Amino acid sequence: MKKGDVSQETQGAVDDGDSGVDDGSGKKNKELSRRNFLKTAGALGMAAALGGAHEKLFTTEAGAATASPLAVTVLGSGGPMAMVDRASPGYLLSVDGTPRVFMDCGGGTYERLGQGRILNLERVDMWLFSHFHIDHCADFPAIIKSMYYLRRAYNPTPLTIIGPDRGGKFPSAVEFVDKNFNPETGVYAYLHDFLNTVYSPDIRLTTMNVPYDYTVYKSPITAFEKDGIRVSTIPVRHGSDLATPSVAYRVDYSGKSITFSGDLSSDAGLDRENIVALSTGSDVLIYDASLSPAQQFDPPDDYHTLPGEIGQVAQAAGVRKLVLSHFMPPYTDLKIREIVAAVKQYYSGTVIVASDLLAVDTE
Repeated sequence: MKKGDVSQETQGAVDDGDSGVDDGSGKKNKELSRRNFLKTAGALGMAAALGGAHEKLFTTEAGAATASPLAVTVLGSGGPMAMVDRASPGYLLSVDGTPRVFMDCGGGTYERLGQGRILNLERVDMWLFSHFHIDHCADFPAIIKSMYYLRRAYNPTPLTIIGPDRGGKFPSAVEFVDKNFNPETGVYAYLHDFLNTVYSPDIRLTTMNVPYDYTVYKSPITAFEKDGIRVSTIPVRHGSDLATPSVAYRVDYSGKSITFSGDLSSDAGLDRENIVALSTGSDVLIYDASLSPAQQFDPPDDYHTLPGEIGQVAQAAGVRKLVLSHFMPPYTDLKIREIVAAVKQYYSGTVIVASDLLAVDTE
């Protein structure tokens, strides 16, 4: 585990976007200049924004451990409240050292990508949303636009976005993307021109809804398979009466696996069965650890899981590493020690306290 950067070499030189080309009328063709800029800006990883171009802009200390076939970088380990040292939840999975899968993207995760110099996003082809609470999806349009400038458009593979179906007051994954980017009615309608642009190949988005009814679906569902990467999902309860459509995910590759709980309640019965079924045998399980041991609720909390029950789930699933994340104020070192101690009462494996830009491998 280590913090660091994603390896990337730079090539070419940046057109400053203002030089243009004379079209014969004495006026410079700004469109052609912009096209040239976009063709080279991604190759340089926006070097100017990071303090100038270098022969090797990034070190080989990857944001994800490159020696591991499957690894995860924590982009945000906090919750819905602004915190000085934790962004809202978000994670980036790397396959053979290359970023490929986003899981959620709450507020601040966009900034963490820059701070970690994780700019080689051209091969990201999956985005997994556990649910559509704002602290899990707020930075989505900002990262999408950034990916456009970072050459994602030159990857001909569609970017597949997966999330729960519509329910309660929440849109489905298909509707969420449409409400963001629809060229007529989208909140960010102008970004449709970036996704379908004359300046570079299109960033093609494809969306998929998965079921969230935890009372019906009791076994993992294979949602996506590509290049040896398999994505499985299962519904979890985050709030009462299916009010917040929520799912957990598991990503398998080359005999390694990472499971992400999303947010889920402290019900020791039904909820535990589903997350155990999904995470059994996982190398890494990332778990919502919002509650402290002192928060004893009767009935159990509808939205998050008590630490002792996290430990019970991890032990029952036989996971090798348990990553505790989604910490919420007021939290202190003492509170986190108490959470870890409560987890370890039931779980005998490795416990990792998430922090932003921490990388966890599956070795």
